[in-house]
Amino acid sequence: MAFFPSKLSRVGLVAALGLFATAGCGGGSATPDATGMLSSCDTETRAPKYMPNFSVTSNSGAFTAVLVESVPGPPVRYTNDWTVRILDASGNPVSGLAFTALPKMPDHTHPTNVVPVVTDKGGGVYDLSPVYLFMPGYWTVTLTLPLASGGTDDVVFPVCIPS
Repeated sequence: MAFFPSKLSRVGLVAALGLFATAGCGGGSATPDATGMLSSCDTETRAPKYMPNFSVTSNSGAFTAVLVESVPGPPVRYTNDWTVRILDASGNPVSGLAFTALPKMPDHTHPTNVVPVVTDKGGGVYDLSPVYLFMPGYWTVTLTLPLASGGTDDVVFPVCIPS
């Protein structure tokens, strides 16, 4: 006698295989949202649509970082070059900062395997290259900036990379 699973079992199997195929870090074009459902950049609410001069305030409010430009723009899968401007709480450009940039996929709990080099261009402008976003989905790019009083402060840019 041949085994024919019920329609409900087949639907469950197909759904499980679909989740298995898109889960993990081997590919896929969607990321789980807060409910665990798969979503695309069209439905991702944590990352706004890209536009030049998008600004984010640091956790402490000591800095504002402005994503002046991404090349290509909007950011794409794999290699991107970013230009950011760092401003103090009064809106003045801050040059001479030695800071790091770390792209990470928070839903997958892993960073990228390429760390961007930060280059001070003067006038509060910095180049970050390469900003390597190797998978489609939701990413954060965290700039960890030194505080004059000691310690650090983070600015987090949310970005969604389409497949």
